[in-house]
Amino acid sequence: MFAVVVGSLASLASAEVKIASVNMSELHIMFYKRVDAENSLRKQTEAVREEIVQRQEKVKALGQQMLSIEKQADPTLSEAAVKKLREQYSSVKNEYEAELREYETFVKRRQLLLNDVRARESMLLLREMSEVVRAVAAEEGLDIVLDSSAISQTLGGSVFPYVKPSMDITEKVLKRLNADAPDDFDAQAELQRFRAAIKGEQNDSPAGEKQEQPAE
Repeated sequence: MFAVVVGSLASLASAEVKIASVNMSELHIMFYKRVDAENSLRKQTEAVREEIVQRQEKVKALGQQMLSIEKQADPTLSEAAVKKLREQYSSVKNEYEAELREYETFVKRRQLLLNDVRARESMLLLREMSEVVRAVAAEEGLDIVLDSSAISQTLGGSVFPYVKPSMDITEKVLKRLNADAPDDFDAQAELQRFRAAIKGEQNDSPAGEKQEQPAE
C-alpha cells in the first residue's frame, strides 16, 4: 500500500498538482466537540455504572437471604417447619435467579448501547472534520490532502515519515472546526494533556520498565 501511494505521488510530481497534508489525529484531539462528546459519554457511563451497582446489591441481598434460610435448617425442626423453610428458600431462589438473569441482560444491553453511542459520535466527528478539510482544500485549490498521521498496517510506522511543514493545513482546519468553541477551550492544552497521558502509559508499561540485572 505504501509503495502504491508513493508511486502515485511520484507520477504526479511532473504535473501541476497541489498537495497538502493534515494531521487528522491531532485535529480529533483538539476538536472541542470531541471533548463534549467524551464528557457526555462519561456521564452516561457513570449513570449506567450506578444502576449496575444497585442491581448488583439487589442480587447480592437475595443471595444473602438464601444463605440465611439455609442456616435456619436444623434436624430438630418439625416436618412442617422444614417444609416452610424449603418453600421460602425456593421462592427466594427463583427471585434470585430471575434478578441475576435480568442483571446480566441489563449489563450486556447497556454495554452495547454505550459502544453504539461511542461509535456514532466518532463517526459524526470524523464526518465533520472531513467536511471542513474538503472545504479548506477547495478554497486553497488543493488537488490532494494527505493524512500525515496515517499509520501503515504493514510497516507499523507513519505512512508519510516526513511532510514539509509548509504543506500542512491542520491549523487552518482546526481554526474553522473550533470557531464556535467555548472561550475557555484550549486546543493546545488538550493536545499536551493527551500526549502526557500517552507518555505516562508508556512509562507505566512493562516494556518501559528498567530490567533488573541478574546477580552475579
